Amino acid sequence: MTITSSPVLGRMLRPLADRLRSEVLDAFSTLKPSEAEEERYHDLAEKNADGTITAEERKELESIVSANTLLSLLRKEAREVLNHR
Repeated sequence: MTITSSPVLGRMLRPLADRLRSEVLDAFSTLKPSEAEEERYHDLAEKNADGTITAEERKELESIVSANTLLSLLRKEAREVLNHR
């Protein structure tokens, strides 16, 4: 499954975000990958740019990108709800 930064996903997340307590939204608003995940992403992105990435590594890179996109959307929605409370 590929997650894109689409308004549709944002609209789907909004009803959930609207019902969450501020403490939970605050936690979502600061979600980020671990240092190890960030390092792995950069390693894979470099291999991809160099043309030395394997098929398995490309799948892992795509998975990381999808997860990061979802995290970004969760952070965005949480911040928007917090800013309007």
